[in-house]
Amino acid sequence: MNYWLETDAGEQFPLQGTCTIGRLAENTLAINDAEVSRRHAIIHAQGDGGYYLVDLGSRNGTILNGQRMRMPAQLKDNDRIQISTTSLVFRATEPEFAEGEEAMATIAAAHQSAKSGLCWLLVADICHFTKMSQSVPQDELAQMVGKWVLACKQTIEKTQGHINKYLGDGFLAYWPMDITKPEAIAQTINALRAQQASTPMQFRIVLHYGQVRMDSSLAQGEDNLIGPQVNFVFRMEKVCGALQQFCLVSERAAQELQPHFEFTSQGSHVLGGFAGEHPMYSC
Repeated sequence: MNYWLETDAGEQFPLQGTCTIGRLAENTLAINDAEVSRRHAIIHAQGDGGYYLVDLGSRNGTILNGQRMRMPAQLKDNDRIQISTTSLVFRATEPEFAEGEEAMATIAAAHQSAKSGLCWLLVADICHFTKMSQSVPQDELAQMVGKWVLACKQTIEKTQGHINKYLGDGFLAYWPMDITKPEAIAQTINALRAQQASTPMQFRIVLHYGQVRMDSSLAQGEDNLIGPQVNFVFRMEKVCGALQQFCLVSERAAQELQPHFEFTSQGSHVLGGFAGEHPMYSC
């Protein structure tokens, strides 16, 4: 797919990877407007293709198709984005089909760029979001969610982690294969715990350490995480919600983090699509 932003005047901004929008000159798309926050929003390249629009807790909000955003949302062709007086249209079109040697070269490049290895995976999501959306004023909720997203993003990036996918009221994050030390992950968990203690936004996290395949050949420039262990961490999130824990850790992740935390067993659990029962721990 080809992706770009288009102004009402017809000016086009190609999207190649995540695009940051805000008043600061360092943004991919800088908007010199006092009503625009310094770090206003991002158009995030999802690991498996496509883009999500994410407001970062901006004061005046981000408008998508006439409505202020409450949570990250997947963009579709012809979606209209309004940031203060700046209006942008998201465009997505199929590229021309590559034939013959060109097509073969594209496939070969995709295979060569893929690599496998051990990877830290973290899923975070907001607790009781549906209930909150019914009791908290919409503008207030939008800003709360955006500030939470920005704080989590900054915490994860401090230890060289990356948010791979936004999932409405949550996200999937990962750390580079084979090189991230357990102490960096422990630092992230402690920082997220401190964040929860200092904000009204209650959320939970699950953490797993497993073998994944990472494909870096996407046109957006973002990594695509593939493999059963990615599904495993999402199954864990359901268990975490049922147990009402802040942080649920898989057995493999707990083994790696043993020197940094005292873990409490939360029993063994059946995870859909995975044989047997799987021990889980809280910290």
